[in-house]
Amino acid sequence: MTDGVAGSGRGVPRLWLLPVGVLIGMLGVTAAGILSRSLFLDLVAWWPVWLGAIVVALLGHGRRVGRVKVAGVVPLLATAALLVFLAGHLQGWSVMPSSSSQLIGPTAEGSTTAALTARIAGTVRIAAGADFLYEVEPVRLGGDIGVPEAVEQVQKSSISILLEPPSDPGFYTFAGWDIVLSATPTWNLTLEGEIDADLSGLQITGLVLGGDGVVRLGRALQRTPASIVGEFQVIVPDGVAVRVVGVAVVPETWQQLSDGWRSPTPGDGWVISVLTGSALSVTGG
Repeated sequence: MTDGVAGSGRGVPRLWLLPVGVLIGMLGVTAAGILSRSLFLDLVAWWPVWLGAIVVALLGHGRRVGRVKVAGVVPLLATAALLVFLAGHLQGWSVMPSSSSQLIGPTAEGSTTAALTARIAGTVRIAAGADFLYEVEPVRLGGDIGVPEAVEQVQKSSISILLEPPSDPGFYTFAGWDIVLSATPTWNLTLEGEIDADLSGLQITGLVLGGDGVVRLGRALQRTPASIVGEFQVIVPDGVAVRVVGVAVVPETWQQLSDGWRSPTPGDGWVISVLTGSALSVTGG
């Protein structure tokens, strides 16, 4: 089959349209802002692979391995290499220059309380499970958000972290930040952007949300204030005490109060203040 479609007379084999099309597609979606501009740097860093494909294509022109034309196999290998390259770029393989965009904080040992502030006009993902106090990876899609710079202030067993985008990110621009936090300290979080946060594995003492998105709460061991500015969906697991001050859409089992709503679970817990003009939807889960 390869023998029959590999060539087009004395011109360029038609199979080369496949890797060329994949390459043009990658460059096109990157130029359109769907993928990160750092793809260009990673593409250049893989020059030995692309050069090798060109050399093999030139040396193998008109040659056969058995009944198969070498000129028909090389375009398929080049296409496979481009797809492997794209997967490596999106997953941040260490052979990619863009993999150096990871930010790792200090160890969590000795820190009992921590405060984190992250405000960007992009995606902010939060989860628990970091081996260090915090770990930040870029969301490897197109955007204008640079790799964060961390400003830390330490006072005894307390640490405050401010994540700021650089003034000139260059080609290292992404859709946002993927932040993983250690479960060791208690956290006070201030987040602004397109939020996707799972806080169920963290101990939270305070929470400020701005922008829009989805947040999954965990159990609050004491009265824990939270404020919302924007449009958010909050997922409350069964058995978690929550009080909402302000306008919100809540499950039918919740009790209406003079200034808001209360979940069926008694006791101290989350106290969520919905600022005027904001929208909150609470669901169970």
